[in-house]
Amino acid sequence: MPQPTTLYIDHMVCDRCKMAVRQVLDNLGWRIERLDLGRVTALPPAGNARETLLRGQLENLGFRLREGAPGPVSRIKGLIIDHVYNDHPDHRGSIAELITADIGLSYSHLSRLFSREEGRTINDFYRLQRMERAKHLLVTTNEQVARIAEQLNYGSSARFAAAFRREAGMAPTVFRGRGQFVARPLDEL
Repeated sequence: MPQPTTLYIDHMVCDRCKMAVRQVLDNLGWRIERLDLGRVTALPPAGNARETLLRGQLENLGFRLREGAPGPVSRIKGLIIDHVYNDHPDHRGSIAELITADIGLSYSHLSRLFSREEGRTINDFYRLQRMERAKHLLVTTNEQVARIAEQLNYGSSARFAAAFRREAGMAPTVFRGRGQFVARPLDEL
């Protein structure tokens, strides 16, 4: 009987990515045991070309099958996106605490690595993700601005409003009133 294989996949950043990868694996006959951002444990189908075919189909969708564990930058991006878009009420600490607890390396080291590979800071990436989610929530829900600020882990609605004004050039309520928002792909932020 074949043993489960752990595959590491770069550029998985959200639940839609997980669904796309799941569909590719299912179509190719892999039996998934566990699917996380950047990592899949599955039983491979019979045949010699299974990873070559999988690699090609994943690349067609913008993913990359890599040899060995994913790099920390890919993991950091996945953690941030998961944290911002999948409300985790159990974690109200800083994003630095979340990242270091998961990856197990110092934040200063990870920050330098992220900046070198991405050309921006972890906090810049985090800020962009939170603003994109804030815009989406403002236009698609009737949630109070204070509740959105709390959901996105801002210290107060005043801090959120000030950050939103800097980013969007207008107050959150004005943005909501305009009702114009075109979502950008999370991996392009």
